[in-house]
Amino acid sequence: MTQILICDDHFADLQSLASIIDDYYKGSYPSDLNDDREHANSVCAFSLTKFTDPKEVLAYIEDGNKADIAILDIMMPQMNGMDLAAKMREMGFNGYLLFLSLSNDFAVQSYNVKAFSYILKPAQEQKVFELLSSIERTRGINDRSGFMLSFKGVMRLVTYSELMYVEVKSHQLYFHLIDGEIIIIYAALKDYSEKLLSQSHNIRPHKSFIVNLD
Repeated sequence: MTQILICDDHFADLQSLASIIDDYYKGSYPSDLNDDREHANSVCAFSLTKFTDPKEVLAYIEDGNKADIAILDIMMPQMNGMDLAAKMREMGFNGYLLFLSLSNDFAVQSYNVKAFSYILKPAQEQKVFELLSSIERTRGINDRSGFMLSFKGVMRLVTYSELMYVEVKSHQLYFHLIDGEIIIIYAALKDYSEKLLSQSHNIRPHKSFIVNLD
């Protein structure tokens, strides 16, 4: 079962997002996302807990309740989503963090709490479906260890297990993932080689490649 919690002080936004999530796990897909239907069907059991007060989230975690995914509004009056996420991490929350925001200005801060991504408000069904599909694929791999990439304004967690190989082309890095996705960033391979080669299953057969042998 996938356990999800949402915290948003705007009740209408909270309910709208909850409805989208409900549609995702019940397989109510638009035609252009039918290829991802299998991911929803494989984890159709889910629970959704909603909060409008960040302090209630902390009490929920403190009581020993678990969550696989936490979706937090950034701009809340009692406590902003970044501070809430940091406190949740301190309390042992190791699930996926998604932030709700009116802009992408918080991408750098989200890195500090190991956020998976963020959702621009108002939440759009297709974006939410895509993020949940990505999370469920990653959860299926069952390996949370990885590294963060800044990709199209989003801080994206890439697990070591979902990475097939990295190659250098024209001063860009191409991260090839097992689901066929390719993440392209401007960086040098040396910026990631130490981290990637710390994993025994990764090798560097050529100066322009790092390959996952698993």
